[in-house]
Amino acid sequence: MNPALLAQTLTTDTTYGSVNWLYQFTNNLTDLTTQHADVLTSLGTTELSFIALLMLVGLVMEWNFRGMAIGGYHHPLHVGDLMRFFRTLLICSLMETYWTTPMPGASFGLAHLFAYLAQVIVTAFDQNSLNTLTQLLNDASQNTPMPSGFAVAEHICYWLVELMMALASGILFYLNCSSFIMYGVTSLFGPLFIPLMMVPSLRGMFLSFMQTLLSFGMIRAVAGGYIFIWSGFLMAFMQRVFNGNYSIAMWEANWVGVGAVFVAFFVSLAGVMKLTQDIFGGSASSASGLGSLMNKVM
Repeated sequence: MNPALLAQTLTTDTTYGSVNWLYQFTNNLTDLTTQHADVLTSLGTTELSFIALLMLVGLVMEWNFRGMAIGGYHHPLHVGDLMRFFRTLLICSLMETYWTTPMPGASFGLAHLFAYLAQVIVTAFDQNSLNTLTQLLNDASQNTPMPSGFAVAEHICYWLVELMMALASGILFYLNCSSFIMYGVTSLFGPLFIPLMMVPSLRGMFLSFMQTLLSFGMIRAVAGGYIFIWSGFLMAFMQRVFNGNYSIAMWEANWVGVGAVFVAFFVSLAGVMKLTQDIFGGSASSASGLGSLMNKVM
């Protein structure tokens, strides 16, 4: 699966009007990370060469100092130190090479590894659940007739329904789009963090970066789990309550129950970022501005 096809698959068919905005965003971000990452890869390779040179000079100096002994006793030279150096250098070089370039036997680079893993998880849930839920919200919005005349209560009910459906669609779009944006932008800086593996004291920074990249990639997977559960529930709920009749009278009669369910839906989706961080660690909660806003409003 190449990155462009992966992005198209991940977006499913969520359209807003005549333009699939989610696909446009993810497609552009995929192009950014695959076509314009060579500059950072080149910089990362230069950084790796510089760090490797310093590490090698440090090893040679350490061996020379060990030989400066009094009384004829010399410490043995540890060849394992040199082998460990070359092993780490080889791993870093391979990661730099295949960060954006497809790995042997695969159609994606290391930068897209967690995105591919998230796609596999989402597919295991139900790839069409986002389509189903989006179509449900779209049908409820379009099939609710706009009241005629000057019935204030009916107009208020109509616009509240439209606002609720728009807010639900907006949250779904935000969750999917923001995960791609944060993952795509973060993955660009991978070549700059890979050389840090060479230095034991800085290796934690590289591992923290990978954990952050994992958490951003898994936002889509956790959101897929939420959408899978809520899609089935809302389909059954809306069918039982309205049975295809989205008249103003039906909305007014069931407003309390429907409103409570959608408030629970909003609050639940607002916690996706926080739950992703709780499960996978990293910095997924940095995208939880919507969740914080929702919690304040609620």
